[in-house]
Amino acid sequence: MRRSLFPSKRHPAFLFLQRGLARLRWIIVLTVLAVAAALGLPKLVTRISHDHSPQTQAAESALRAISAGLEQYRKDNGRYPSTQQGLLALVIKPVRAPVPDNWPIGGYVERLPRDPWGNSYQYGADEDGASYQLFSFGEAGPDGGEDDAHVIRLH
Repeated sequence: MRRSLFPSKRHPAFLFLQRGLARLRWIIVLTVLAVAAALGLPKLVTRISHDHSPQTQAAESALRAISAGLEQYRKDNGRYPSTQQGLLALVIKPVRAPVPDNWPIGGYVERLPRDPWGNSYQYGADEDGASYQLFSFGEAGPDGGEDDAHVIRLH
């Protein structure tokens, strides 16, 4: 009787090896998933908790109110306030150029709020007053910089 060099698929040793390889594949897949989760999950949890925190929601609400005032200012005067005039132009009529012609009594917002962390909201407009940037530094504060992950902007 002639024996093959390769074990039969029904041979117990072959079945044992096959089951061992299948287990090894599962271990490798689970290890890769665990490493991916360990690397990505903390960032995801931080981002989700930051986006849904009460302070962030309050800051976004205030940004929307300020933005509505800026839009009304642009409709009335043809441009956004300059960077030098700043957000104060929504509360008090600016005396710096360009002075708005159609500034209403009472202004565009009742008062300028501070963000939930006690800092001022940041504003900047381009030269011709056609667009603006409005944001809060968030919990990192001004020391975190404009590119910090905690900066809150309207989407």
